[in-house]
Amino acid sequence: MAGRFNLEEYETVEERLKRLYKTYPQARVLTELVYNDNNRFIVKAEIYFDYLDGSPVATGYAEEIVGASPVNKTSALENCETSAIGRAIGNSAIGTENGKRPSRSEMEKVERYQNEPRKGSRPEPRVYSDVEIAVAAAEIETLAEVTDIEKLREIYRKQTAILDIPVNGTTLKDALSARVTELQNG
Repeated sequence: MAGRFNLEEYETVEERLKRLYKTYPQARVLTELVYNDNNRFIVKAEIYFDYLDGSPVATGYAEEIVGASPVNKTSALENCETSAIGRAIGNSAIGTENGKRPSRSEMEKVERYQNEPRKGSRPEPRVYSDVEIAVAAAEIETLAEVTDIEKLREIYRKQTAILDIPVNGTTLKDALSARVTELQNG
């Protein structure tokens, strides 16, 4: 969408939601977080004109990057969900009142990225210390001796800082999960 545009010509998601529920009082909106890497969110929204419908009449997806705007510094997920809902309503039979499919929040994002190029969505990989790796490796080795699932949960809660450290092709998180499955399956 090159060139200039007037944000006032675009509906807000709130306006779209009001129109949806006015037109279809029994409507429902479902959202699902389909991707999250702690730096980027992708949300899917589904619109149903009746809450009893088994299939959505429209869907919409949105993506937001943490810190890419002032609101995304604290509320990227919420912003993403709102954008997905606006897209889904815009894709439905009630569409838009002004014929412009993007919502105002989507066009604000376009305006933002015209002024400042989009930031990458991949954070720098974390470098772990030898001590952290050794602690994670030691925890993994003790798991075979643990026979109580609640004890495994306790290890998970206490060792959150080292859960994702790669050790010999696995992580403490994966090893804990595998051990729980092993105990559950007898």
